[in-house]
Amino acid sequence: MSADPTLYLIFTHERPRQIVRLARAIRQLSPNALIAIHHDPGGEALDQSMFEGIAGIHFIPDPVRGEWGAFSQVEQYLHGLRWCAANLNFDWCCTLTGLTYPLQPLSEFEAFLQRSEYDVFIHHFDAFDPVQWPPGTAERRYLFAYYRLPRFPYMHRVPQTLQRLLERSREVFNKAQPLFRIIPLPRRAPTRFGIRRLKRPIGKDFLLCGGRQTLNLNRRALMRTLEFVDAHPEWTQYSRRALHPDESFFVSILANDKELRICNDVLRYIKWPKLHAASGATIDTDEVEQALRSGAPFGLKFDELAAPDALAVIDARLGIAPDSNPAHPPC
Repeated sequence: MSADPTLYLIFTHERPRQIVRLARAIRQLSPNALIAIHHDPGGEALDQSMFEGIAGIHFIPDPVRGEWGAFSQVEQYLHGLRWCAANLNFDWCCTLTGLTYPLQPLSEFEAFLQRSEYDVFIHHFDAFDPVQWPPGTAERRYLFAYYRLPRFPYMHRVPQTLQRLLERSREVFNKAQPLFRIIPLPRRAPTRFGIRRLKRPIGKDFLLCGGRQTLNLNRRALMRTLEFVDAHPEWTQYSRRALHPDESFFVSILANDKELRICNDVLRYIKWPKLHAASGATIDTDEVEQALRSGAPFGLKFDELAAPDALAVIDARLGIAPDSNPAHPPC
């Protein structure tokens, strides 16, 4: 009996043309794969007609609007995973972003997953390990319950000297006492006010993990994850008030599940601009060969505007044609 196909669940919010290019590449490299797209309704508009000629694309209905650093990024994943679990038959699920691209034939990657002794491939670690994150990062992110502060729309009109004074006052306030935190966030996200939590979630044996919200997991592991979320609403409530819960929510659930066999490998080639960077950097054309030699099935991030020739090099190596129209795969 043959295995169910692999699902590639893509979370996107910008660059419609590059999303189409990614979907086309996956379809050519894996004619039987399932492709589902969750596109942030608050992002750049995505015209579904652009995907005509690419067979078997599933668009997640009622997509969730996301905000950088907020729990809505977790909600996007939960919504997409639940819809796929209820509507599609698949053996493995791999989550991707719109700036991800294949680096090897996907038939080899999918055969690797089918042969694997593991249920899950993720990157995870003890969130309080100072080797992984700078000291104080996990405490700041997860040991306070955060609430949004009102925006001040005219901050750009405040003199620079006063802005620097306010910043120094905030730093002094945070260091002077252990109970409260004021944390400004980048990317126009509202500033958060944090109140020290009285206890951690779930129990003392539940290891709070950090990592990346990039998942490669079989259907059994996916269903166990969703069952945990349903059985432990306190974990969702706890994470909703954290900073950057996307870097802890799923990896903590999976790493604490003793029934799952987990490999600490996210199976991605990621170019990091510096240690502890918040996000990966664009892979330039002259770095593509290094990415291809990595053995990773996917790389990120690729940007067809900043480095347009990088994807062309990969297409040529993998035999991806830009205008192919493959036959419709089974659903």
